[in-house]
Amino acid sequence: MKKIAFFVEGQTEQIFVNRLVKEIIGSSNVTVIQKKISGGTNAPKREFVRSYSISRKPTFTALIYDCGSDNRVKSEILDNIKSLRESGYNCIVGLRDLYPLPIDELPRLEKGLKFLPYSLRELNNPFDIVIAVREVETWFLAETSHFMKIDKRLTGRFIERHLGFDPYNIDPVSREHPSEDLNRIYKLVGKSYTKKHWQVEKLVSRLDFNKIRRDLRPKIPALNTLITTIESVKKAKLVHQPTTNI
Repeated sequence: MKKIAFFVEGQTEQIFVNRLVKEIIGSSNVTVIQKKISGGTNAPKREFVRSYSISRKPTFTALIYDCGSDNRVKSEILDNIKSLRESGYNCIVGLRDLYPLPIDELPRLEKGLKFLPYSLRELNNPFDIVIAVREVETWFLAETSHFMKIDKRLTGRFIERHLGFDPYNIDPVSREHPSEDLNRIYKLVGKSYTKKHWQVEKLVSRLDFNKIRRDLRPKIPALNTLITTIESVKKAKLVHQPTTNI
Protein backbone atom coordinates (compact mmCIF):
# COMPACT_ATOMS: atom_id res chain seq x y z
CA MET A 1 0.00 0.00 0.00
CA LYS A 2 1.38 3.41 -1.00
CA LYS A 3 0.58 6.19 1.44
CA ILE A 4 0.64 9.97 1.20
CA ALA A 5 -0.33 12.49 3.90
CA PHE A 6 -1.35 16.10 3.35
CA PHE A 7 -1.56 18.88 5.92
CA VAL A 8 -3.59 21.75 4.50
CA GLU A 9 -4.62 25.18 5.72
CA GLY A 10 -8.38 24.71 5.71
CA GLN A 11 -11.43 22.97 4.32
CA THR A 12 -11.12 24.64 0.89
CA GLU A 13 -7.69 23.11 0.36
CA GLN A 14 -8.88 19.80 1.78
CA ILE A 15 -11.78 19.57 -0.66
CA PHE A 16 -9.54 20.46 -3.60
CA VAL A 17 -6.77 18.00 -2.67
CA ASN A 18 -9.31 15.23 -2.15
CA ARG A 19 -10.60 15.69 -5.69
CA LEU A 20 -7.11 16.14 -7.18
CA VAL A 21 -5.83 12.92 -5.60
CA LYS A 22 -8.80 10.97 -6.96
CA GLU A 23 -8.36 12.47 -10.42
CA ILE A 24 -4.67 11.58 -10.58
CA ILE A 25 -4.63 8.20 -8.83
CA GLY A 26 -8.17 7.11 -9.71
CA SER A 27 -11.12 6.92 -7.30
CA SER A 28 -11.19 3.12 -7.45
CA ASN A 29 -7.52 2.89 -6.44
CA VAL A 30 -7.37 5.12 -3.38
CA THR A 31 -8.89 5.30 0.08
CA VAL A 32 -9.07 8.92 1.25
CA ILE A 33 -9.34 9.84 4.92
CA GLN A 34 -10.14 13.49 5.65
CA LYS A 35 -9.43 14.67 9.19
CA LYS A 36 -9.93 17.94 11.06
CA ILE A 37 -7.54 19.17 13.76
CA SER A 38 -8.98 21.56 16.33
CA GLY A 39 -8.02 23.08 19.66
CA GLY A 40 -4.46 23.25 20.86
CA THR A 41 -4.27 26.82 22.17
CA ASN A 42 -6.83 27.42 24.90
CA ALA A 43 -8.49 24.03 24.51
CA PRO A 44 -7.21 20.45 24.30
CA LYS A 45 -6.07 19.53 20.81
CA ARG A 46 -8.12 16.85 19.13
CA GLU A 47 -8.62 15.40 15.69
CA PHE A 48 -11.62 13.71 14.17
CA VAL A 49 -12.49 12.08 10.87
CA ARG A 50 -14.49 14.45 8.68
CA SER A 51 -15.09 11.90 5.92
CA TYR A 52 -13.85 8.51 4.81
CA SER A 53 -13.92 7.46 1.15
CA ILE A 54 -13.13 3.75 0.91
CA SER A 55 -12.05 1.92 -2.23
CA ARG A 56 -12.78 -1.80 -2.52
CA LYS A 57 -9.29 -2.68 -3.73
CA PRO A 58 -7.11 0.30 -2.84
CA THR A 59 -3.44 0.43 -3.72
CA PHE A 60 -3.09 3.90 -2.17
CA THR A 61 -4.14 5.65 1.03
CA ALA A 62 -4.33 9.45 1.18
CA LEU A 63 -4.69 11.12 4.57
CA ILE A 64 -5.69 14.80 4.39
CA TYR A 65 -5.57 16.91 7.56
CA ASP A 66 -7.38 20.24 7.78
CA CYS A 67 -5.10 22.12 10.19
CA GLY A 68 -7.48 25.05 10.65
CA SER A 69 -5.04 27.87 9.81
CA ASP A 70 -2.00 28.63 7.69
CA ASN A 71 0.44 28.94 10.60
CA ARG A 72 -0.40 25.45 11.88
CA VAL A 73 0.50 23.54 8.71
CA LYS A 74 4.21 23.13 9.47
CA SER A 75 3.75 22.65 13.23
CA GLU A 76 1.21 19.87 12.70
CA ILE A 77 3.57 18.16 10.25
CA LEU A 78 6.35 18.31 12.84
CA ASP A 79 4.04 16.94 15.54
CA ASN A 80 2.90 14.01 13.40
CA ILE A 81 5.82 13.17 11.12
CA LYS A 82 7.34 10.47 13.32
CA SER A 83 4.11 8.49 13.76
CA LEU A 84 3.20 8.89 10.09
CA ARG A 85 6.59 7.64 8.94
CA GLU A 86 6.24 4.65 11.26
CA SER A 87 2.82 3.98 9.69
CA GLY A 88 4.25 3.97 6.17
CA TYR A 89 3.52 7.53 5.03
CA ASN A 90 6.78 8.23 3.23
CA CYS A 91 5.41 11.26 1.37
CA ILE A 92 4.18 14.16 3.51
CA VAL A 93 3.01 17.40 1.89
CA GLY A 94 1.83 20.69 3.33
CA LEU A 95 -0.37 23.17 1.47
CA ARG A 96 -1.03 26.72 2.62
CA ASP A 97 -1.82 30.12 1.13
CA LEU A 98 0.61 33.01 0.90
CA TYR A 99 -2.24 35.39 1.83
CA PRO A 100 -2.35 37.58 3.90
CA LEU A 101 1.38 38.10 3.27
CA PRO A 102 2.33 40.22 0.23
CA ILE A 103 3.97 38.49 -2.71
CA ASP A 104 7.40 39.96 -1.95
CA GLU A 105 7.35 37.99 1.33
CA LEU A 106 7.25 34.66 -0.55
CA PRO A 107 11.03 33.98 -0.48
CA ARG A 108 11.22 34.65 3.26
CA LEU A 109 8.24 32.41 3.96
CA GLU A 110 9.66 29.61 1.81
CA LYS A 111 12.96 29.80 3.67
CA GLY A 112 11.25 29.66 7.05
CA LEU A 113 9.10 26.68 6.10
CA LYS A 114 12.16 24.74 4.90
CA PHE A 115 13.95 25.15 8.23
CA LEU A 116 14.13 21.82 10.07
CA PRO A 117 14.62 21.12 13.76
CA TYR A 118 17.84 19.25 14.50
CA SER A 119 16.00 15.98 15.19
CA LEU A 120 14.70 15.81 11.60
CA ARG A 121 17.79 16.86 9.69
CA GLU A 122 18.93 13.29 9.08
CA LEU A 123 15.61 12.28 7.49
CA ASN A 124 15.57 11.90 3.72
CA ASN A 125 13.04 14.38 2.27
CA PRO A 126 11.05 14.71 5.51
CA PHE A 127 8.27 16.82 3.94
CA ASP A 128 7.45 19.48 1.36
CA ILE A 129 5.24 22.53 1.80
CA VAL A 130 3.51 24.03 -1.24
CA ILE A 131 2.56 27.71 -1.02
CA ALA A 132 -0.42 28.77 -3.13
CA VAL A 133 0.22 32.29 -4.44
CA ARG A 134 -1.92 34.09 -3.41
CA GLU A 135 -4.66 31.71 -2.31
CA VAL A 136 -5.76 28.30 -3.52
CA GLU A 137 -8.64 30.24 -5.08
CA THR A 138 -6.04 31.62 -7.50
CA TRP A 139 -6.15 28.19 -9.12
CA PHE A 140 -9.95 28.26 -9.23
CA LEU A 141 -9.91 31.71 -10.83
CA ALA A 142 -7.44 30.43 -13.43
CA GLU A 143 -9.75 27.55 -14.42
CA THR A 144 -12.05 29.89 -16.33
CA SER A 145 -14.15 27.24 -18.07
CA HIS A 146 -16.09 26.70 -14.84
CA PHE A 147 -17.65 30.18 -15.06
CA MET A 148 -19.80 29.21 -18.03
CA LYS A 149 -20.98 26.12 -16.12
CA ILE A 150 -22.38 28.46 -13.47
CA ASP A 151 -24.07 30.81 -15.93
CA LYS A 152 -23.66 31.25 -19.68
CA ARG A 153 -23.51 35.02 -19.20
CA LEU A 154 -20.14 34.84 -17.42
CA THR A 155 -18.01 35.55 -20.46
CA GLY A 156 -14.79 37.52 -20.22
CA ARG A 157 -16.39 40.54 -21.86
CA PHE A 158 -19.37 40.48 -19.48
CA ILE A 159 -17.15 40.22 -16.39
CA GLU A 160 -14.78 42.94 -17.59
CA ARG A 161 -17.65 45.30 -18.34
CA HIS A 162 -18.95 44.99 -14.79
CA LEU A 163 -15.78 44.43 -12.74
CA GLY A 164 -13.00 45.95 -14.81
CA PHE A 165 -10.95 42.81 -15.42
CA ASP A 166 -11.21 39.75 -17.66
CA PRO A 167 -10.27 36.52 -15.82
CA TYR A 168 -9.92 34.76 -19.17
CA ASN A 169 -7.03 37.04 -20.18
CA ILE A 170 -5.05 37.84 -17.03
CA ASP A 171 -2.32 36.27 -14.94
CA PRO A 172 -4.42 35.05 -11.97
CA VAL A 173 -1.47 35.55 -9.61
CA SER A 174 -1.75 39.29 -10.33
CA ARG A 175 -5.09 39.36 -8.48
CA GLU A 176 -4.51 40.11 -4.79
CA HIS A 177 -7.73 38.58 -3.44
CA PRO A 178 -8.92 35.81 -5.79
CA SER A 179 -11.54 34.51 -3.35
CA GLU A 180 -13.11 37.98 -3.31
CA ASP A 181 -12.88 38.08 -7.11
CA LEU A 182 -14.78 34.80 -7.32
CA ASN A 183 -17.48 36.14 -5.03
CA ARG A 184 -17.82 39.33 -7.08
CA ILE A 185 -18.03 37.34 -10.32
CA TYR A 186 -20.66 34.98 -8.95
CA LYS A 187 -22.69 37.89 -7.61
CA LEU A 188 -23.07 39.18 -11.17
CA VAL A 189 -25.49 36.29 -11.73
CA GLY A 190 -27.09 36.23 -8.29
CA LYS A 191 -24.79 33.70 -6.63
CA SER A 192 -21.97 33.96 -4.10
CA TYR A 193 -18.74 32.39 -2.89
CA THR A 194 -18.09 32.71 0.84
CA LYS A 195 -16.02 29.55 1.42
CA LYS A 196 -18.87 27.61 2.98
CA HIS A 197 -18.27 23.88 2.72
CA TRP A 198 -21.11 23.21 0.29
CA GLN A 199 -20.07 26.16 -1.90
CA VAL A 200 -16.50 24.92 -2.17
CA GLU A 201 -17.72 21.39 -2.91
CA LYS A 202 -19.92 22.72 -5.69
CA LEU A 203 -17.19 24.92 -7.14
CA VAL A 204 -14.59 22.13 -7.13
CA SER A 205 -17.07 19.76 -8.79
CA ARG A 206 -17.30 22.22 -11.70
CA LEU A 207 -13.55 22.51 -12.25
CA ASP A 208 -12.08 20.84 -15.32
CA PHE A 209 -9.26 18.77 -13.83
CA ASN A 210 -8.01 17.70 -17.24
CA LYS A 211 -7.45 21.37 -18.03
CA ILE A 212 -5.86 21.92 -14.63
CA ARG A 213 -3.40 19.06 -15.18
CA ARG A 214 -2.72 19.82 -18.83
CA ASP A 215 -2.93 23.60 -19.30
CA LEU A 216 -2.72 25.34 -15.92
CA ARG A 217 0.14 23.50 -14.24
CA PRO A 218 2.86 24.95 -16.52
CA LYS A 219 1.63 28.46 -15.71
CA ILE A 220 1.35 28.07 -11.92
CA PRO A 221 4.51 26.62 -10.32
CA ALA A 222 2.95 25.76 -6.94
CA LEU A 223 0.10 23.87 -8.61
CA ASN A 224 2.61 22.03 -10.78
CA THR A 225 4.62 21.04 -7.71
CA LEU A 226 1.54 19.62 -6.00
CA ILE A 227 0.44 17.67 -9.08
CA THR A 228 3.97 16.37 -9.72
CA THR A 229 4.27 15.16 -6.13
CA ILE A 230 1.05 13.14 -6.36
CA GLU A 231 2.08 11.74 -9.75
CA SER A 232 5.45 10.71 -8.29
CA VAL A 233 3.74 8.76 -5.51
CA LYS A 234 1.55 7.05 -8.10
CA LYS A 235 4.60 6.01 -10.14
CA ALA A 236 6.80 5.01 -7.20
CA LYS A 237 7.58 1.36 -6.56
CA LEU A 238 5.64 -0.16 -3.70
CA VAL A 239 7.68 -0.73 -0.55
CA HIS A 240 6.24 -3.20 1.93
CA GLN A 241 5.08 -1.59 5.15
CA PRO A 242 3.57 -3.10 8.30
CA THR A 243 -0.23 -3.09 8.45
CA THR A 244 -1.62 -0.16 10.45
CA ASN A 245 -5.00 1.32 11.31
CA ILE A 246 -4.27 4.76 9.84
